[in-house]
Amino acid sequence: MTFRNLKAPLIFNLLILLSACNSGPKVIQPESDTDVEQKSSNIFSVEPSDTPVTGSNVTGFTEDLHSVTVNEILPTSKYIYINVTEAGNSFWIATRKQEVEIGQKYFYKGGLLKTNFESKEYNRVFDKIYLVSNIVPERHGNNANPLGAVSETKAPITGSTSNELPTEKITPQKGSVSIAEIVKNPSKYEGKTVQITGKCSKVNPNIMNRNWIHLKDGSLDEYDFVVTSDTFVAEGKTVTMQAVVGLNRDFGAGYTYALILENGEVIE
Repeated sequence: MTFRNLKAPLIFNLLILLSACNSGPKVIQPESDTDVEQKSSNIFSVEPSDTPVTGSNVTGFTEDLHSVTVNEILPTSKYIYINVTEAGNSFWIATRKQEVEIGQKYFYKGGLLKTNFESKEYNRVFDKIYLVSNIVPERHGNNANPLGAVSETKAPITGSTSNELPTEKITPQKGSVSIAEIVKNPSKYEGKTVQITGKCSKVNPNIMNRNWIHLKDGSLDEYDFVVTSDTFVAEGKTVTMQAVVGLNRDFGAGYTYALILENGEVIE
């Protein structure tokens, strides 16, 4: 048989072989909001075998929302393992290091399922664990504050778990109003745009299509003062923002505020 006669069958067989290789299972890297947040945190590593537990079309915070009660906490140097119960089912989640209380209820969205997850610090393997970028307590708004009773020197402690930064007096930019002044006279500022200068003590990013920025300026640090914004502000950063004062706002899922600043814009 000549080489020319062999050429066509060889090419045909080669095409079949290539087609068979390409028809095998494809590895798809999960791409969800939670997945991206976990990659950027440098805490959790994402592998092709991980399963994102969130829908691609989820836009509202109350959709795909988990409400869990904390049973046990295992802290590590970078994050914490939490055994939780939801609808009678107990399971483990891992999230960034933060203050969490046993017996309390928390919310979180989505998550990334890992199987056979090894904890070297505890020398154990979790059959299943969900990696979660952030959890928030059931009552994390400042709705516990009776605004009329607040003074410049003392305010009721809220249910927030905002990070405690050393108290310091922030030098306000020209035109800024102190947090104490707004809290003392909320009706005076309702619906108006104000300017404040403060340090970010905590931020809950990308919830209900906005970032929830907790600010302190040294004038009333007992009060959990929150500004919503499209702009992300890193914890520990001092910023000057302009925002609209809102009273008695209820966003759902525990986001209830007697006083809040909305649509904040960073001007410096």
